[in-house]
Amino acid sequence: MKNKKLRILLTRPLKKSQQLAKVISPLASHIEITPLFDYQAGEQQSYLPQQLIEFAPDIIIFVSPAAVDFAFSQNHVQSNLARTLFIAVGTATADVLKAHGIENVITPEQQNSEGLLALEQLLAVENKQILIVRGNGGRELIKQQLEQRGAKVAYNEVYKRQWLTLNNEQTIDKWRKDKINCIVVTSSELLQHTLSYIDDKDWANDCIWLVASSRIAAQASAHGVTTVIDAGGASHQHIYQALSKLSLTQALNHNFGNAANGCKDDR
Repeated sequence: MKNKKLRILLTRPLKKSQQLAKVISPLASHIEITPLFDYQAGEQQSYLPQQLIEFAPDIIIFVSPAAVDFAFSQNHVQSNLARTLFIAVGTATADVLKAHGIENVITPEQQNSEGLLALEQLLAVENKQILIVRGNGGRELIKQQLEQRGAKVAYNEVYKRQWLTLNNEQTIDKWRKDKINCIVVTSSELLQHTLSYIDDKDWANDCIWLVASSRIAAQASAHGVTTVIDAGGASHQHIYQALSKLSLTQALNHNFGNAANGCKDDR
């Protein structure tokens, strides 16, 4: 990356990107927000109150902050589920649950599907009723593994992603003019859509791609992206910490380079 100062691109929905931008602004000389998608209520959202009564889950797994917001938008979750175990895939999702009044939330240390499946509370689930609240699509690993362990698993896709239609040429042109050198990606789908706007592999490889998991990092590398950093999670804290380390590394390298040049001049 030629430019030492971080010029960061955020492509998540506007509100989430604005919230993240406030957190990471001390680390960046510029933050460009280009939402590539937004959230809408899913077709199953209205069925959730009935599902909570009929399915009577012992455990509810929320896979994203948006899943929590859309589930709680109808104001029925707390009153119906006093004895239910709440599990969040990551701290960002857990924080939203707590904001809705759910205090006892279990979160895995490794904040992804594999980490969630390693939780002690999900190892012995034979005959347990487990509801996974999520958006449309996504990985089937959690459901498949829990069913193999003897659980009865149901989905409710309370929201769906609405991908926005942008002009490819104008979008990438703006990213170039803004001298973007760091792109934050928090899902596989977002990686695919961001890459679809980039027609210049050299430009893409001149950027640092900060991703939310090792799985996304592997997918980025498979697409030919050369500089990928795994933040280890999608929360604001994970992203801030990863960017902070990146900024420090760049500063040290820059100072070392200046010192080396100075020594050369002295000779």
